[in-house]
Amino acid sequence: MEQLFKLSQKGTSVKVELRAGLATFLTMAYIIVVNPSILSYTGMPFAGVLVATVLVSAISSILMGVMANLPFALAPGMGINAFFSFGLVLGMGIPWETALGAVFISGIIFILLSVFKVREAIVRAIPASLRYGVAAGIGLFLALIGLTSVGFIEADPATIVGFGGINAQTLLFLVGLAITAVLVIRKVQGALVYGIVGTSVLALIVSLITEGQGGEAFVTLPS
Repeated sequence: MEQLFKLSQKGTSVKVELRAGLATFLTMAYIIVVNPSILSYTGMPFAGVLVATVLVSAISSILMGVMANLPFALAPGMGINAFFSFGLVLGMGIPWETALGAVFISGIIFILLSVFKVREAIVRAIPASLRYGVAAGIGLFLALIGLTSVGFIEADPATIVGFGGINAQTLLFLVGLAITAVLVIRKVQGALVYGIVGTSVLALIVSLITEGQGGEAFVTLPS
């Protein structure tokens, strides 16, 4: 690793990089579950998307380290997948197979923009306030999807959005949110992962996870 990544020249060591890599994985590991959960709303198989998410994230991150020698981990974006599911497929009625074709074409366009160095010019031309606004908007969009999925809020003809009521599922959501928030505030490495795992265990105990969405989905190969 020293010869391949020139760690001493960058003021680091194998031990430091291993610890940093583990911390990065724990920070991003929630994507392994959240990405297939969001995409499965379109009819895509949960297990297949989970396997694809793991493979794409692993291969992309390895290539980033080996070819670019940069400590960046790559994984599917949590804003784009929500737009894919709820904007394109469910919102516009586009089949998910067709939408995946559009994703492939957009990927080719992004490669061309990067090769001809147009991407950097576009990024520099976007005002900082707009970049921050887009990031905040995506975060609020994801929060709305999550609150709707657990039944905490629901559509209301008078106010557009209304309170969905209190039941076992929403109580579990509040408990999981509180656990995760405490871990994040205390700066625990992998707080999101621990929150997801803890909430999933509680859900299994109260039988809120249906068959095929629990532990079996993590040990099966896609059909």
